[in-house]
Amino acid sequence: MIEGLANRLKTSRANAGYSRKEAALLIGISESMVGLYESGERQPSLETLVKLAKGYKVTTDYLLGCEPREKYTISLYGLSDQQIHAINTTIHCFKNPD
Repeated sequence: MIEGLANRLKTSRANAGYSRKEAALLIGISESMVGLYESGERQPSLETLVKLAKGYKVTTDYLLGCEPREKYTISLYGLSDQQIHAINTTIHCFKNPD
């Protein structure tokens, strides 16, 4: 097992603003499989890991724990969907001030 992979997958999904269901549809796997990856019960194949990284807009190195990314990552754990949406909207406004 790759240490920390499950947590980085969960955090990356939340930071990208996806529910488990949306992430599953995005990369073509079941919602339950996303849950298994995020709980650490299963690990994604290389092909799926690449799809997850692209979908979440992070690197595979970050997901695998090879790239320090702490200064770019915030934990959204414990926030409601409405709070996460508000944070994502705010971030989008900073990235696209038009």
